Amino acid sequence: MLPLWPQNRPLLPDLTPVKDALRTALGEADEAERPGLQRALAIVEEFASADQVATQDWARKTLAVAGVDPVAHEVKAVRALRQARRGLTLLEAVELVRSLKPQD
Repeated sequence: MLPLWPQNRPLLPDLTPVKDALRTALGEADEAERPGLQRALAIVEEFASADQVATQDWARKTLAVAGVDPVAHEVKAVRALRQARRGLTLLEAVELVRSLKPQD
């Protein structure tokens, strides 16, 4: 992803409800419907995963340029991301910064 996230690029909505709906439909599907629903679920999961990786890459680069360590300075990191990407909500920025921290 580019180091600057274009302002006209919409933020990807949370796709969890879509994935849940597909899983529910898959659980209720007959054998003829299963392959199509499985493929649809795989596409949504791949899309969400790729977008998350690209978004995290953008956030890491943005914070590196700003000289902010997201682990040591979460509040400053949230502020820096929101300044770099107008329209990024507080919740989205907090979740993004927390996703950059190493998992225990």
